[in-house]
Amino acid sequence: MGLLVSRRRPREIYRQQGLLSDRWLRYAPWGILTAHILLAIAYNLATPFGNNGYANTPDEGAHFQYVQFVARAWRLPVFEGYTGVGYEAHQPPLYYFLAAVVYHLVGGEGKGVRLLSTLCSAGVVWLVWLSLRRIAPERPLLALSGMGFAAFLPMHIAIGSAVGNDALTNLLFAAVLYSLSPSSSQGAPGSHFRSERVGREVVLGILLGLALLTKATAVLLIPVVALGVLWQARLQGRHWVQAVRSTGMALGLAVILGGGWFVRNALLYSDPLLQKTFMHVFAGTAKAEDFLKGGATWGQYLTLVADWTFRSFWFAYGTPRTASTGLPNFLPDSVYWGLAAWMLVAFGGFVGRLREPMPTGVRVWLALCGVTLGLIAVSFLLFIRVFFQAQGRYFYPALLPISVFLALGWERLFPESRRAVAQGGWLLVMALLALGCWRYLG
Repeated sequence: MGLLVSRRRPREIYRQQGLLSDRWLRYAPWGILTAHILLAIAYNLATPFGNNGYANTPDEGAHFQYVQFVARAWRLPVFEGYTGVGYEAHQPPLYYFLAAVVYHLVGGEGKGVRLLSTLCSAGVVWLVWLSLRRIAPERPLLALSGMGFAAFLPMHIAIGSAVGNDALTNLLFAAVLYSLSPSSSQGAPGSHFRSERVGREVVLGILLGLALLTKATAVLLIPVVALGVLWQARLQGRHWVQAVRSTGMALGLAVILGGGWFVRNALLYSDPLLQKTFMHVFAGTAKAEDFLKGGATWGQYLTLVADWTFRSFWFAYGTPRTASTGLPNFLPDSVYWGLAAWMLVAFGGFVGRLREPMPTGVRVWLALCGVTLGLIAVSFLLFIRVFFQAQGRYFYPALLPISVFLALGWERLFPESRRAVAQGGWLLVMALLALGCWRYLG
């Protein structure tokens, strides 16, 4: 059975079970989105503001210091490490100028500035919904389960209730991938990307340029956009020359929009990506070599990184007692073991899904999502080879692909007659998990 094609239409099955109506479908995504926003506000109110040591609001004090500088001076700071504007002043400026506007709107209240991140995380949730509706329009519960994962993932809620550029970065990654998603033609096998949207290359170029102005991680989107535009053009039957021209248009617009930041860095620091500057300033932080010199093997070090990264992908939090050390607090081990087992099973289902027939455009888009996740994983591995930064939030730029993969995999594990219950149960468990983690913040 293909991804989009079924002999029994899923909507008819759900209606027979009394689980789906047009009114329910109309309001359910808005309900999930509203729940995400309310949870983010609850996390916001429960978490002290401005402490750099809280795992659920990482480096918030330093990010807010940057926001305050921009709000008062309306110019870019000079990065001076731990002095001056602070150690986050090496970050690209887009988030901080937007946050500076919010800063004035809320009278300089830090918890009010956090609301910008809440809007961004809500945007990610909505783009997951839209993406799954695009590739599988006859499976609304699939889209609801995918957006529910993003909406109720506790650490994603936490990042959406903190001052920092992560949430905007995640939103722009999701927006790029959504812009590359195919439109199905009634789910017909072999349906291709459709060019119903004029100037898709322009949209992608603008989004990529904005992402480059938000966080250095966005350089990983350059090959994703290039591959996506090339594949899209070829699937539309366009000649290679036209495909390359479209790719050049998207990348060129991104360079025009975001390239000035890198030119400034080259002129000011002789370091366009600020990688050398970053390595020099943060040389005193925990590094892999510190563990190795202490007697740990590479295997032990990587095991620790994997353990902390997985746990903090789901949820990690700070308390007044641990804030001074920056060490994270975790949920009980049994919770993470259960979540790991569920993810393993769901990803196994997704692998099985890939073996089934599906439209070419959908398969290409899933491959682009996989490339995005793979690039982020490789960059993370290169980072932790030097610095001990076992934080699952570094995978959140790929939250849309992860949500899509898990939703597709979980759905495949059940016959159609059972899928509504399985997907509804998933949503309920995720919502309860989000509420339970909020109680840890109180």
